[in-house]
Amino acid sequence: MQTTNLPPGTTSQLDFQNPQSNGILPGTERVRPKVIIGHPMLGRGGSESFVMWLIEALKRDYDVTVATTGGWDRSALNEFYGTQVEENEVKVRIVPFPRPLQKTSAAALRGAAYQRFARRIAGEYDVRISAYNITDWGLPAIHFIVDFSWHKGIRDRIDPPSPGFVYKNSLLRRAYLGLVSAIESPSGRDVLRDDNLIAISDWIVQTVHNDCGTQCAAMFYPPVWSEFPYVSWDQKENSFAMIGRISPEKQVEKAISILSAVRALGHSIKLHLCGQIEDDLYGRRIAELCQNNSDWIIPEGRVSGERKASILARCRYGIQARSAEPFGISVAEMVKAGEIVFAPHDGGQAEILQLPDLLFAGESDAVEKIRQVLQSPSRQSAMHSDLLARAQSFSTSSFIASVQGFVKTFLQQSARPDGAIGMQRK
Repeated sequence: MQTTNLPPGTTSQLDFQNPQSNGILPGTERVRPKVIIGHPMLGRGGSESFVMWLIEALKRDYDVTVATTGGWDRSALNEFYGTQVEENEVKVRIVPFPRPLQKTSAAALRGAAYQRFARRIAGEYDVRISAYNITDWGLPAIHFIVDFSWHKGIRDRIDPPSPGFVYKNSLLRRAYLGLVSAIESPSGRDVLRDDNLIAISDWIVQTVHNDCGTQCAAMFYPPVWSEFPYVSWDQKENSFAMIGRISPEKQVEKAISILSAVRALGHSIKLHLCGQIEDDLYGRRIAELCQNNSDWIIPEGRVSGERKASILARCRYGIQARSAEPFGISVAEMVKAGEIVFAPHDGGQAEILQLPDLLFAGESDAVEKIRQVLQSPSRQSAMHSDLLARAQSFSTSSFIASVQGFVKTFLQQSARPDGAIGMQRK
């Protein structure tokens, strides 16, 4: 009888349509549990990395499917997030969504269609995972809480809404939200208390507990890609990097203001701004700032792969300006690239840095703390070493191991009436 040493779930060079040709006796074929991973819309932000690394974690032992309203491009996602997902390792189900609305920003309507579709297909799978916050599957599930866009009270406290028509309680808006509610048609399941919530930082664990009165089942730090070339401190540029989405909540203009003030103190630093500057009101504002300061701001555009790794590795410093960042994957990436990173003193990014001299309470505090580090080579050396050691906590291998263990336990305990899993820390 033919045997094979290939890993469980690997289909390479084997004919699974004919079990006997693989040396498997009829009736003894291994049936892999079916996993569905949901995400409303795949862009190129932080939450999409969870989709790709969840696939990496589960593809060997499970039959994995992704459900989304759009944005699936396996090759592009692999390149952007450093994964190696093959075409035959994942299935994709696109949520039916009216074609006229596919290119609009009707996020609430898109989300409602996604939620409705998720409930319709939930029963086909053994494990249901939401890679981006809460999905009302209508059945026991796992939810990665990566931000608070789903909770109005927390969201408005962290990112107060801009004034304007879209936020007014107009008749048109009430009609729109009524349509959204009708399409979504919630199951009535109390997801926050009946399902398993996985936070991506201790700050999220505490916020969920304080504001929602519930406990997360686990806390896993996100998968942080770490393929950065080594550049010694002496060979690095006296420059800052800032990487991420160019949007109002990221407060890019605040970071530019801080570094401009540092330059005014006599430090000839530069800024590599990594992110797509869109042709919208905020994008045009940032583009103008870049143009007006073209002697020291380098707009790099959207970067990924080797180019992203090269830019981050050659900069000595990094900066982020958004307060209450749920985790701060970009902060962790810059730390792993060997940068000394400055960021606001709250949110998940404080857990990453853990050095008070790098965490600021406002612009003037940021300028002073950056000044002190820039003028002290001994402090730079100590901080650089401390951060590189801290960076080991944020790895794709740790995330994969945590996910595999949690999903295995979820399956084992799924027969329990509550389907709950106790709090884990990874």
